[in-house]
Amino acid sequence: MKKVLTHIFVLSQLVLVCPVGLLAQVTIDRCMEMARENYPQIRQLNLIEEASHYEVASISKSWLPHLSVSGKAAYQSDVVEMPFDIPGFTFDLPHDQYSLVGEISQTIWDGGVSGRQKEVTVSGAQVQKEEVEVSLYSVNERVQKIFLGILLYDGQLQQNSILEKSLERNARHAQACIENGTAYRSDLEMIQVNILNCEQQREELVRDRQTYVEMLEKLTGTSLEGQEFVIPDESPEWLFQEEILRPEIGLYNARIQQQEAMVRQLDSKISPKFSLSLQGGIGRPGLNILENSFQPYWTAGVKMSWDIGALYTRKDEKRKLDAQMRKIESDKETFMFNTGLDAVQMRNSIDKAKSLLDRDREIIALRESIRASGEEQYRNGVITMTDLMSRIDDEYDAKVAESIHRIQLLMAIYDLKNCLGYGIPAE
Repeated sequence: MKKVLTHIFVLSQLVLVCPVGLLAQVTIDRCMEMARENYPQIRQLNLIEEASHYEVASISKSWLPHLSVSGKAAYQSDVVEMPFDIPGFTFDLPHDQYSLVGEISQTIWDGGVSGRQKEVTVSGAQVQKEEVEVSLYSVNERVQKIFLGILLYDGQLQQNSILEKSLERNARHAQACIENGTAYRSDLEMIQVNILNCEQQREELVRDRQTYVEMLEKLTGTSLEGQEFVIPDESPEWLFQEEILRPEIGLYNARIQQQEAMVRQLDSKISPKFSLSLQGGIGRPGLNILENSFQPYWTAGVKMSWDIGALYTRKDEKRKLDAQMRKIESDKETFMFNTGLDAVQMRNSIDKAKSLLDRDREIIALRESIRASGEEQYRNGVITMTDLMSRIDDEYDAKVAESIHRIQLLMAIYDLKNCLGYGIPAE
């Protein structure tokens, strides 16, 4: 247990001891931004946008004139014949007939089909992008744990140095007492063992911290060697905000908009469509079937098409879309409710950690006074080295307890930040 507590040591010492301005500073929010920019999945946002652009451009081309060419060669077993003879006139249709036709058509009204298709395409792309945003947001928690872990190691390394200096000071006092005949050699050896433990612990901490730094560098894609990791603010401005800004909310809204676009698309399917048509060609016979020769010809007009088959399934499809929309709205409401419950729990954790920190400061002040008095008593031969080391351990444990509560506070603050959605990096 003591080893676990040792790994979660006093972060507050960093504020007072670390030199400011000598090293480049990096914050947890900046690391979240860099991790987002470096995460491979973020490339999907541009790919989704690009695919949507091409699809919308393809839909827009449905308004361009359409050109088609067709040809036919056929042999008929029978043809039209006159039931009587007309003097001076010969009517002789060929059994073999040929035609080559080109047609240009221009849509003048498509019933809103292309416009609704664009809406469905754009809303579908937005849903995909919001899904990526939800996935990217989960990276924040990984950055948070690693960043705070580095701060823990920094705090323990700093305290390790302070504790070693304190032990060395007491070792000098013990040596003086031994020379004066008021202490035993074992007192000095007891302190020397603790000094060796400090040195051994420092080597382990340095290696563990480097592992965490390398993990954070991998996430952010940036070298963090030699940089100072800034302790987060314990009273950020957003702490008392109630609004939920999670990317899941954007995803639910995008899905609702997609369903609405699909409902409007159903309406466009039952609308008539109009287009202009111009045909030109050559054939035998041509438009004048009385002439048995190749003739050029052309026709122009307006076409209307109306597929009423969509009416048969429209009601069922609309009910299906309405049911899907109600489900999405229910999921969104459930998510908001659960997120609100989580936020209440996290706010209580923040208040609890703050209350414990207030008591920790009073306890530490008393433990420091008791330890200082113990050092004086040992020099005067009133207490043994074992008693003094016990008081030093009590002071150390009190500071460790404070650091645990401070970390719990920071974790609760950033858990709340991510829970409400205030951990979304600024664009």
